[in-house]
Amino acid sequence: MNKRSKDKKYRKWHREVIKRDKACVLCGSTYRRAAHHIYDWSHHPESRYDLNNGVCLCGRCHSQFHTNFKKSYRSKCTKADWINFKCLVDYFKEALR
Repeated sequence: MNKRSKDKKYRKWHREVIKRDKACVLCGSTYRRAAHHIYDWSHHPESRYDLNNGVCLCGRCHSQFHTNFKKSYRSKCTKADWINFKCLVDYFKEALR
């Protein structure tokens, strides 16, 4: 069990984000839902538990953001990164129609 999963405030934040969004905000999947921080956990401690700093992503979209778009789970993330990623996803959705 990692340090974050033992944090009661984090677990509450995680539950509330998933409860609010219900499914992945990018693809609509409910498989392996994760609460993703828009402003990352490490570099923005002031926003860690802010519900407006979270979105529900499925495991696949969450992994795509961190490994393919940002290249690492340790990279600093900002709202601009999130917006750019979402625009890219929207662009490809439209192109595939």
